[in-house]
Amino acid sequence: MPKYRRKPIVVEAVKITRPMTIDTAEGSVVGNPGDYLITDTNGDQYPCNGQEFEKSYELIKSRFDVKVFIKKSLRKVKRKSKEIIYNQN
Repeated sequence: MPKYRRKPIVVEAVKITRPMTIDTAEGSVVGNPGDYLITDTNGDQYPCNGQEFEKSYELIKSRFDVKVFIKKSLRKVKRKSKEIIYNQN
């Protein structure tokens, strides 16, 4: 799940694609498409208006991207296998 930062708070959040009702400590809250479902550090979840969320939070870029790592690894394997095949001929 992507992580977002609200200075100085960091939360996990996903954009809601369909209407949903979330039970919170304050009662049931409705989240609409375009809103964000936030999971705070305590594990509590609540929806947030999409425009307000985008004003208040910024996306934290992951330091380790698995897809990039796998692609780079596969390129190296491909390059090495070509070298091995070339050297055998």
